Amino acid sequence: MATPRMSIARTTRETKTSTPGIPLHVTRSSAEKGKQVVLPGGLADISEMSSEEGHESASGSGIPGVTEISPKNPRRRSRKKCLNGYIVYKCVSQPVLNRCLHGGDLLSAAAIVASGNHFAKIALFAKFMKLNFLGSNTFTNIQRQYMVPSIEELWESKQQNVIRTCRNQDLVILGDGRMDSPGFSAQYCFYTAMDNSSKKILTVRTMDKRETQLNMKELKDKQVKVTEVVTDAHISIGALMKKEYPDIKHSFDVWHAAKNLGKKVAAAGLQKGCKPLQLWSRDIVNHFWYCCQHANTYDEFIDLWASILHHVVNEHEWILPYAIDGHARCLHGPLTEEERTKEWLSKGSQAHDAMRKLVLDDRFLGKMSYFLNFRSTAELENFHQLVLMYCAKRFSYTPPVYNARILLAAMDYNENVEKPVKRNKDDSIRYQRNFNKKSGRWAVHPVKEKKTYAHVEQLLETVAEKRLADKAGMGKKAVLASTDPRNIRKTIAPVTPPPISELVETQKSRLIESAMKDM
Repeated sequence: MATPRMSIARTTRETKTSTPGIPLHVTRSSAEKGKQVVLPGGLADISEMSSEEGHESASGSGIPGVTEISPKNPRRRSRKKCLNGYIVYKCVSQPVLNRCLHGGDLLSAAAIVASGNHFAKIALFAKFMKLNFLGSNTFTNIQRQYMVPSIEELWESKQQNVIRTCRNQDLVILGDGRMDSPGFSAQYCFYTAMDNSSKKILTVRTMDKRETQLNMKELKDKQVKVTEVVTDAHISIGALMKKEYPDIKHSFDVWHAAKNLGKKVAAAGLQKGCKPLQLWSRDIVNHFWYCCQHANTYDEFIDLWASILHHVVNEHEWILPYAIDGHARCLHGPLTEEERTKEWLSKGSQAHDAMRKLVLDDRFLGKMSYFLNFRSTAELENFHQLVLMYCAKRFSYTPPVYNARILLAAMDYNENVEKPVKRNKDDSIRYQRNFNKKSGRWAVHPVKEKKTYAHVEQLLETVAEKRLADKAGMGKKAVLASTDPRNIRKTIAPVTPPPISELVETQKSRLIESAMKDM
């Protein structure tokens, strides 16, 4: 635990530790007053060391309930004894748990992980403040032996409660994955399944990048009835759904589809003679969004979707083949001069032909049946943003720690997804405005109540209980679990790395060759 540099040291082996009556949080003021200290998580079997006022040491040490014992041999230093008869050579500001682990160190390590912080940054903060702080090895051991198992156990307990409420319902599941690091250096990823109705996270599975697949089997084993699955248009997921779950409706996320469509229109507008097409990119994406929302069948979608080819050339009524409700016309009313803010495309121009290729692309139209239910996984993007707080992409974690931090984010999300909105004195919803630099517009969103962290209190309690029940300590060697991705290969490289000396010489050779070419 972070402690100012003062006269503090560990108790000796002669001091009786791991006994009830030693608190995890104790201050001199509370000890002097004999007050009970409430432990995070409400751990009631660890209470404050009892002390009575008026029992000052004979030598005036100023510590209530501690007396100084004069040695028989004048050459030996005096010792101190508390009211319970325990011999203490030096005073500590932290309670000492079994096997001489300081309670503050235990909770500090647990709180670093539970709050989504990184040990190196907190240790650097303590260094600048000149605070004595636990070492990296101690933190790693506490994290591995107590924190990670406690997080997994708590998640299993909370997940069972969420699954129990979802049984006997026809669920629509939103699924999406995220890699652990940016660029092409990702080694691990996690895949999330969320209930579309309650927005609660049902399962989170962490796996190696080379093992990526949809975690439908876990839901099936938990007797969850899934009628529809919404994912992005990943080829492997589509093949998996067709092969193993043909009776479940598979839908694509319209948000991802609209985003990719906008990129294709922008790229087509960069071609020679197609620059006017860029002016219509937002209208094309909005039209696609409208078609997915209002079309009930594939044929209805095709008729609605193809009408954009006539609209952009100022042709609002046309001859078949594309007819909407039996009428070959646009659905909008008469356009005023104020509504006509864009220049019409010329029919048969390069820009119009490029647009026709995009709109009537066979591969694109073949996926339209996946969008008819108008589903979106946008809520999962909010969860992924929360994950960055617990598991930033710029830091590297071992698979167990990576999985534990993902589970922490999931518990945080589930606990606060149904937060009520704040209200003003007149019971109206309180809003907050913000400015979007990309769109150049102001927007408002409702302000929600502050987040709660009840799961953290339970987590700290479990960590303390695990330590008190541990008879072996943290010295045992770590063993990889059978599901650990490092059993496949320690790194993401497909080949064994050469010796460092060889890499250094190779790099020197490349630098010399580059310098010779520049001469």
